[in-house]
Amino acid sequence: MARWYESLFPLLEELHIGFVAFSPLANGFLSARYGKNEKFEAGTDYRSVMPQFTAEGIDQNRELLALIRRFAAEKRATPAQISLAWMLHKMPNLVPIPGTRKAERLEENLGAAEIDLSPEELAQLDYELNHMEMSAVFGGSSVKSAS
Repeated sequence: MARWYESLFPLLEELHIGFVAFSPLANGFLSARYGKNEKFEAGTDYRSVMPQFTAEGIDQNRELLALIRRFAAEKRATPAQISLAWMLHKMPNLVPIPGTRKAERLEENLGAAEIDLSPEELAQLDYELNHMEMSAVFGGSSVKSAS
């Protein structure tokens, strides 16, 4: 969801520099497992203050979640796997580091490496992502030009 770093990818590739994608599933949001009625305990669950998990954030990201679910159905994958596969196809030196506390989530995440996205599918995903509204997402700040 924090896509402003993509403008750096051509330079990173040219210089053979890798990019580590921190929180590539937007703290679990891109797994598409959470809805408007989800309750996170304030003070103990950091998701309780993240904009993508608010009712407004869920509404703003409805199109994003539908896109991920559609590709997941087409590829017989999970939304989390599609999100990770998209990143793995963006550039060869991109390394997403999803966190997990459960072995089954680790296995699910590893399955993203088996998802094949054609150049046309990748272009379609990018096109749709570039033309949809998304909520703010917790973490990081956009890259600003020096001018």
